[in-house]
Amino acid sequence: MTLPDGKNETWYLAPITEIPGVHHALLMTLDGMVQARSEGLTVDEADGIAAMTSALHSASRAAANTALRAAPDTPIETVAVTMPTGTYMVMPAGANTLIAAAGDESMHMGVVINKMARQAKKLGEQFMSVSARTNDGAS
Repeated sequence: MTLPDGKNETWYLAPITEIPGVHHALLMTLDGMVQARSEGLTVDEADGIAAMTSALHSASRAAANTALRAAPDTPIETVAVTMPTGTYMVMPAGANTLIAAAGDESMHMGVVINKMARQAKKLGEQFMSVSARTNDGAS
């Protein structure tokens, strides 16, 4: 899988897609732009799923915040859609980023959520890391 800027992001989604029962994983911005996709998704499929996931996440957040009387800016942790053919899960993966995974009925949701959260933390750490300064003060 590759980010639009050409960076290889296999390290990020591969641990999720290696879980038994998981078919696809996707990293996207909150507004539905694909950042990375698993190999089983075409560009067109990933773009469509990312756009729909953005709407799903936004609607879920608005409904949950209203139903739970939470502040409008309260983030949601996980959105899960379960169907007879499998489950689709979405969670935040850092600032303005979402991660999603889709799998069949054999997929263990607890394992997938845990791995997604761990990968989100790793992604945040990667983007937060700053290169070491040299003796002349330059980075």
